[in-house]
Amino acid sequence: MTVVRDDPSRPDPGFAELYAQLPDATDLWPWLELAQGATPPVLYLGIGSGRIGVPLNAAGIELVGVDSHPGMLDRLRERLPRTELIQSRIEDLALDLRFDLVIAPSNILYLVERLRRAADHLGDAGALAFELANPHWLRAGGGDGVRVRAFDGNGARLEVDYRLPDGRTITQQAEVAIVWPEEMENWLLAAGLRLQRMFARPDAELLDSPSFYVLAQKATG
Repeated sequence: MTVVRDDPSRPDPGFAELYAQLPDATDLWPWLELAQGATPPVLYLGIGSGRIGVPLNAAGIELVGVDSHPGMLDRLRERLPRTELIQSRIEDLALDLRFDLVIAPSNILYLVERLRRAADHLGDAGALAFELANPHWLRAGGGDGVRVRAFDGNGARLEVDYRLPDGRTITQQAEVAIVWPEEMENWLLAAGLRLQRMFARPDAELLDSPSFYVLAQKATG
């Protein structure tokens, strides 16, 4: 079994190699719909090797992409040579631009310091849309290639299997902080945001879905 880790402080070359072998996403919900309703460009946090970014670009969405992994960005620059790509940890990001829409389609905004920095890049009427792992699903043991090795209510240690087109399986090890849906409003307020909408996929209930989605805006008053 090949094992890789996603560590922004010490990028694992194997993590970039894994994602380079995965097919691009064909289901762009809800990101495409959100991006089509926003003033371009869209700031994409954690753009990686472009599994979602490349199809969004092909659909006509102008992106500014951010990722901390140099190997991911090296591959993506070959695929999106005209897209502005920035190597940075989210915690360290400080762009001059403000955006109508900031998206994070993977479970990376689970730390308040990252959430605050994402909020710093919103325009006054801008929206932040992001996906989080569902702690209720993790507490129940995960499933579908996700094994929960430890869970204490504040964090989880996971193993995620990726089955490649050539038949191999590569396992990603990850440690994530937990954000409970029931605490979302207060958690967002700590970053100067207010909850606009929280939802699961159309075919799933919020508490049973492996992940859920949050749409937030700057808090006022």
